[in-house]
Amino acid sequence: MANKIELPSGWVCDGRELKPKSGASLSNTWIFDGKEIKPKSGASLSNTWTWDGKDLKPKSGASLSNTWIVDGQKAKPKSGANLSNTFEIGNASILVVAGQLVLRLW
Repeated sequence: MANKIELPSGWVCDGRELKPKSGASLSNTWIFDGKEIKPKSGASLSNTWTWDGKDLKPKSGASLSNTWIVDGQKAKPKSGANLSNTFEIGNASILVVAGQLVLRLW
């Protein structure tokens, strides 16, 4: 599998907070409280994601096509998974996984 999720060198994550190393602000810092991933400032239903230990999905408007499953060391869409959209996550936190897959921060 060629797709891997890794934290880029320009970002930092301690498992609870994900932000750029340089130029971090309230609007581009993401927080995780164990259940929800959302911006530190300006969170709404449309930019908040929920995590139940297996599924990562939007708080509002979740469907099979925008829900991700984390199964072991892999993350894949709940519907339509194939080799090109399945990712190895290694030891990445769910916040880093969300940063790449759903927030498209890098």
